[in-house]
Amino acid sequence: MRMKDRFCRIGKHLLGAACLLSTCGVTYSCSDDFDLDETRPSFLGQSIYDELKARDKFSTVIRLIDDLDYKEVLSKTGSKTLFVADDAAYSQFFANNPWGVKSYDDLSLAQKRLLLKSSMLDNAYVLEMMTTIQGPVKNLCLRQLSSVSVTDSIPYFKWDELPHNLNNKVGEIGAPSDFVAQTPDPRYWDELSQQSRGGIYMALDKTVPMLTHFLQAQMKEKSITNKDISFILSLDKDSTKIWNTTEARSYVYDARVVEPDVTCLNGYFHVLDKVLVTPGTMAEVIRKNPKTSLFSAMLERFSLPNFDATLNSDFKGATGSVADTAVYQKLYVAQRGQKGAIAVDIHNKALGADVARLSYDPGWNAYNVDNTTKEQDMGVMFVPNDDAMEQYFCHGAGSSLIESYGCFPKQNDRAHLLYNLYQIPQNIIVKMLNNLMKESFNATVPSKYRSIMNSAQDQMFSDYSSEEAYKAAMDTVMLASNGVVYVMKDMITPPDYASVSGPVLFNDSTRVMNTAIHADDNFVKNNFSNAPLRKFYSTYLLAMQSHFSLFVPVDKGFTQYGYVDPMSFASGNASAYRYWAIIPDNTASSSASKSIALKAQAYRYSLDAPLNAAGDRSLGSTYVSNSSDNVDNTGTYGPVKKQMITDMVDQHIVVHGEGNGAKTIEGNKDYYLSRSGAPVFVSQHGKVDDGTGMVVEGGFQRELFNTNNPTHFISKVVKGYNLATKKDKDGNVKDIYGNGHTYLIDRPMQPTVYNVYQMMNRTSQKSDSKYTKFFDLCSTLIYGSNEAMLKKVFLINTKLADPKTGDAADVAKWNTEKNKYAIFANNGSGGRLTANGSSLVRFFNNYRYTIFLPSDEAVAAAIEKGLPTIEDIENFVSLHCSGSNWDGEKDEATGMPVNQLKAQAMYTCLVNFIKYHFCDQSYFVDKFVDNAYTTSQSACTDSKTNTFINVSIKHADRGIMKVRDAAGRVSEVTTDAQYNNIFARDYELNASASQNPKYIKSSSYAVLHGLKGKEFLLFDSSWNAESSRFDTYWATSQKAKAFVKRFELKK
Repeated sequence: MRMKDRFCRIGKHLLGAACLLSTCGVTYSCSDDFDLDETRPSFLGQSIYDELKARDKFSTVIRLIDDLDYKEVLSKTGSKTLFVADDAAYSQFFANNPWGVKSYDDLSLAQKRLLLKSSMLDNAYVLEMMTTIQGPVKNLCLRQLSSVSVTDSIPYFKWDELPHNLNNKVGEIGAPSDFVAQTPDPRYWDELSQQSRGGIYMALDKTVPMLTHFLQAQMKEKSITNKDISFILSLDKDSTKIWNTTEARSYVYDARVVEPDVTCLNGYFHVLDKVLVTPGTMAEVIRKNPKTSLFSAMLERFSLPNFDATLNSDFKGATGSVADTAVYQKLYVAQRGQKGAIAVDIHNKALGADVARLSYDPGWNAYNVDNTTKEQDMGVMFVPNDDAMEQYFCHGAGSSLIESYGCFPKQNDRAHLLYNLYQIPQNIIVKMLNNLMKESFNATVPSKYRSIMNSAQDQMFSDYSSEEAYKAAMDTVMLASNGVVYVMKDMITPPDYASVSGPVLFNDSTRVMNTAIHADDNFVKNNFSNAPLRKFYSTYLLAMQSHFSLFVPVDKGFTQYGYVDPMSFASGNASAYRYWAIIPDNTASSSASKSIALKAQAYRYSLDAPLNAAGDRSLGSTYVSNSSDNVDNTGTYGPVKKQMITDMVDQHIVVHGEGNGAKTIEGNKDYYLSRSGAPVFVSQHGKVDDGTGMVVEGGFQRELFNTNNPTHFISKVVKGYNLATKKDKDGNVKDIYGNGHTYLIDRPMQPTVYNVYQMMNRTSQKSDSKYTKFFDLCSTLIYGSNEAMLKKVFLINTKLADPKTGDAADVAKWNTEKNKYAIFANNGSGGRLTANGSSLVRFFNNYRYTIFLPSDEAVAAAIEKGLPTIEDIENFVSLHCSGSNWDGEKDEATGMPVNQLKAQAMYTCLVNFIKYHFCDQSYFVDKFVDNAYTTSQSACTDSKTNTFINVSIKHADRGIMKVRDAAGRVSEVTTDAQYNNIFARDYELNASASQNPKYIKSSSYAVLHGLKGKEFLLFDSSWNAESSRFDTYWATSQKAKAFVKRFELKK
């Protein structure tokens, strides 16, 4: 506060003098003779250079200034801030420093530049103002741009000092001669690291190094404690330096300010207790630390050389070199960096949309968080030391990765670990790296350790009971120019490894599923619309508080059996049916975004025949989608591939809870819902511990099961992983950090390819079917049918305008109105396109549903009680309406014909009767028993309560499902297996079935059940089973109006 007070006092004196002159009316012209007081204020001192020289303890700093020709700059007016150390501090520096120099004379020119210019700012700051940035924004500044230029020090790296990738280098490491890395790394450095080349000049980053300071105002603003900084700067290791009190201190990196705000004519200097040496970037301090060599090697796999013409020119200009020597900079393939998400290699070759990327470039000096100003924050990395890496990958959970990918899987020890680690594909190892890279220093100081989140947004250090325990888990802390590196004694398991998707990463036989799950990973934070699948499955499966069962078809299942194309079934033409073999493939590096590293080849499919891509004849090169195809380009079969992949992954994810199995596949439950709502049927349960032997089926398998080929459509679990619990040494089951079970299956499941209309029709056509008449009722109410009658009933004499006028608004209103009275949508021009000869349920909306089918006896009983059929309504309208004229008396209140009001009630009654048998959620006849009824909403509404009318369902006994309607009547679902648990999928196509549709626009899943006996479901809670009849609803005009008002169709 000293300088602030000084300037305030000076300002008051000057202001007072000005006011006095003004008050007295005294003015002076420029030619007036008077004496100015040219006395310099005593606190200003001399220039920075002269002030330092006048003191007898900064001779080393003066030598630096002189040698670098900065005397004139620091002697004249200007705006500079300098952080200096005295000669005693330099003596200590020369006795022990990271460069190994023993005296001033040993310093190179580049080292002198770094010592002076990295401790110099090109603005004048008193210490307390350094936390304020332009705006002004107070108390947020953590870092300042130093005066260093990138060309001040561009080191020369010999060929063997450059990154040397051991991935797939069989000859060099003595691995088995037949070993080939499953996913070879890009060879970014091979050309430059040749011995014949000698070496290269390479900047470690082109951006200017920052000067990091820890000042009280910023610390207070960001809730950073003195103890936090004490730990980060390793002051805790020296009892004379530990900072665990409220004492006010200031640090620049790890150098303490011992004399602040020495005021000079051209700026300020601040005296430090030690020589300031700006550390390297996080990538560099990790690389140079002998305890983190294994982690560094994995990080370096993402580095690449980058030629920058401007840097090249600047360097040659600064050094006076005219040699034809290229100068490079080192970058990292990351989602964020100085050049954004770098897209090309040294030869301008595209890296590809599917390249694995770090969260950010750890070598980026000017690192910023989410494009905020670089001065306000910096990065953080939690790095396991080599011992921790050995423990995890040789003896812990990571050993399965070595078993799957290592070149020495049977020699998984410290001596072979580096080589084995290099063979783990980049897209897998990056999950570990990114989990340990955090974006904000301010948010991750030790006092906030409980709020540090992993990549699944769970507490990263929840195992540590206190801050002290957390600190004890750290080997050391390293300060870098762009962040802080916490070196850990243990590995933190990445959620990607602990989640149900972990075994997919680890297993070399699940590349198809792994590619699909991680297809969108590079688009999670940026360019969402360019994600090829736009499903972000890996993020979804990182919900560690959820419980999943993930079924994973092995690659052989895709290449041998393939996946049936649901769009090809829409035509109903058996010769058009196709299935596709899906094959892992590397996306070409020049490919555009929206590609996925899978190839699909189509084959002719014959119903009931075994699928065998190895023996079946393919449909040739026309029916192929390559890995480089844009999956949204309808001019290719890319959209077909995308549809099959997303259908497939959705079908194989079961999310437990809320009636879908509490946490896992349960022995007393056979039916589960997948992520998309498609059912999964467990036809045979497997071993409790790993699920092996379990048999699962999708709707497609159930539809095509036949006695000739009883097993060729089923999917069988061949291996299982429990990622939710484990047994301790005493045999007790304990929860672990995981989110479910993963089951490898020999072939993919598939949802049904038949819609509700088709399944109702097929059910009605069975030779012994008892469920024909309800479908007949439904099929008479297709959008666009009965329009002439609808206009007579609902258009004439109403407030709706006649669409014959051609007015667009009138047409739209009428279309909306008549839509309410349809069960099935129009399948044709302007409608919702689906399979030929069928229609979609009009009011389904990308959800899951249950449909209860009244038997023919029940429909007959309802008709006997006055339920009108469409024929009954047509006859009534024909009898009472000629043209647009209704006969009979008119209602006194509305002036409408009474017979028209009755016709409206009749139509409303029929539609509501049908719709009430359609309800939300999917309910299956299963083996478990409910304690109480579960309430679901039907498709009908009650205006009296302004709610959807409920239906209640209960699993009353093993294999027994009961349904209670609004009137309190209880019906029972048939136990005849051919008439319950019937799966259907209402899918809307992007083109008509005859025009080779490429994808499904929307999809709803439903399960159909026949009801026993004469029971049907009633939507009216006031219904009396003994005396009520449907036709009493329109016995009078008043009753007709009341009925329509209450049960008016809303959608």
